[in-house]
Amino acid sequence: MRGRGRGGIGGLEGLYKKVTADRPHDARTLNVRSVLALENGRATEAAELIGRAIVLEPAERTYLFHMAKVCARGGWWHEATDALRRAIYVDPHDAESWYGLGAAFQELGEPDQAVVCWQQCLYIEPGHSGAMEALARAGG
Repeated sequence: MRGRGRGGIGGLEGLYKKVTADRPHDARTLNVRSVLALENGRATEAAELIGRAIVLEPAERTYLFHMAKVCARGGWWHEATDALRRAIYVDPHDAESWYGLGAAFQELGEPDQAVVCWQQCLYIEPGHSGAMEALARAGG
C-alpha cells in the first residue's frame, strides 16, 4: 500500500519534514510537501500547500505547473487552465505548459482551444510526442 509503513512516499514525507523542520514555510518546502501529498492521493492538501508556495513566489513556473497537475488530478479543470495560463505568462516558451493547457481544454470540452495549444507546443518543441498524438486523436 503506497504511502504507508516505513518505506515509500510516506517514509519520505517523514524524512523530509525532519530535514526541513527549520524552514517549514519556505516555498520550496511547501512545493515538495505538495508533491508528496499528491503522490499519497491527498489532492486537497497538495493544492493548499502549493497555493501557499505560489503566494510566496508567484512567478515560479515550476510551482504554477505543479498547481496545474494538482488541479488536474483533483478534476478541477478550470483551475488547471488558470494555473497553466499563469505558467505560460511566466514562460511563454514552455512546451509542457502549452501541452497541459491543451489537455485541460480537451477535458473542458473545448477541442478547438486544445488544438491551438498543442500546435503552439509543437511550434516550440517540434518533436513533442504528446502533442503530436493529441493532434492526431483530435484530427488536427
